[in-house]
Amino acid sequence: MSNGHAESENSQRWEDLYKNVLFEADVHKMPRRIELAKHAVLDRLEDATCAKHKQRLDEGELLALRRAHRTLRALEQLYVPEVARKMSA
Repeated sequence: MSNGHAESENSQRWEDLYKNVLFEADVHKMPRRIELAKHAVLDRLEDATCAKHKQRLDEGELLALRRAHRTLRALEQLYVPEVARKMSA
């Protein structure tokens, strides 16, 4: 059963965590913020695709999620040393 309030909270959660990354000034906090936001984005995308808890996302949110995920992956390459090493190997 889909709960509109829970769906709204999930949407707000990934957006808040993503904004925290975009406005973080402390380089040392970036890896953790990126990790949290990336997981929240992927969880929200899973909400739309998982058969058990399938939720309908509007086209605008789906596009925003894809763009956020792409941006977080790029930031991850800059701020998370392990990811940067894997990408250059």
